[in-house]
Amino acid sequence: MRWATRIVWGLAGLVTLAAAPALAGGSLGLDEVLKAVATAPKLVAEIQAELGKNNLKPGDVVCGGARHGNHWKYLGGGRAAPYECEIGKRTLEIEADRTYFDARGKSLGDVEKADPQLARTFREDNFRWTWTP
Repeated sequence: MRWATRIVWGLAGLVTLAAAPALAGGSLGLDEVLKAVATAPKLVAEIQAELGKNNLKPGDVVCGGARHGNHWKYLGGGRAAPYECEIGKRTLEIEADRTYFDARGKSLGDVEKADPQLARTFREDNFRWTWTP
């Protein structure tokens, strides 16, 4: 019976991995994150205030972000939300909704629906963020 349980859990793990969006982590500068979130002025102001408190510039901060895998024909290696940045002693986590577009600008949907072979660009909006501590 023990081997049957292992098989069930193994299959459940494979299904979970197959269903997850194929995005891995990667680093990017805070300056790139600021460009990505430019349509969220409240967030930009909070980031700039935190930089000021810590006597830092955007170039001093390295963030993490999701990375499009190589199966994204035109976007492979590109960074996207969620982003995570350590600014001084605080950590900023940013989530966003993402919509993908083909070469003609037609919406392909979100990361779950978009065809990685057709997606040429994407737009992030509806930013949500938290600071810790």
